[in-house]
Amino acid sequence: MSDNADVKAAATEDDALPNPDPAHVAVWIALNRARLSLMRGVDRRLREEGLPPLTWYDVLWTIEKLGGAARPAAIVDELLFEPSALSHMARRMEAAGLLKTCVAEEDRRGRVLRITSKGLRARAAIWRIYGSALKARLAPLNELSDIDSVAKLFENIADVRFDQPPNAAKCSP
Repeated sequence: MSDNADVKAAATEDDALPNPDPAHVAVWIALNRARLSLMRGVDRRLREEGLPPLTWYDVLWTIEKLGGAARPAAIVDELLFEPSALSHMARRMEAAGLLKTCVAEEDRRGRVLRITSKGLRARAAIWRIYGSALKARLAPLNELSDIDSVAKLFENIADVRFDQPPNAAKCSP
């Protein structure tokens, strides 16, 4: 089949696909571009300051929120960023002195990642840059009359599982 025939066949198949509202797609694209731009900018500043990357901050903050120690599965469930290769990242973080891997006391089989005092200091140093960037870049949200509703809307979208039927999301502004 020629390339043109493939394109025509794909276009015909696309006609049967659901078409989300273009305004919703525009919001999705803008949200992802803003997130990526912010992350890249923060990571660049962290490198300039000789600090660990933002993904390490996410792991450190998550462990701190979970009481200072947690199993990897619990950490992955709470991460804001893509949790790819958490075990490899944890080994590098442990080598840097930010985490300590311990045997789980409950069953003596699993692993628990514990944040160290050096990890707590690193998280705080990263937050000075990350928090400042969030404050500056998200300042336009102050113009919204009900920012709590926007946050709740995105929390509701995030809570929808892909194995649920379509229209399962309840997003009231």
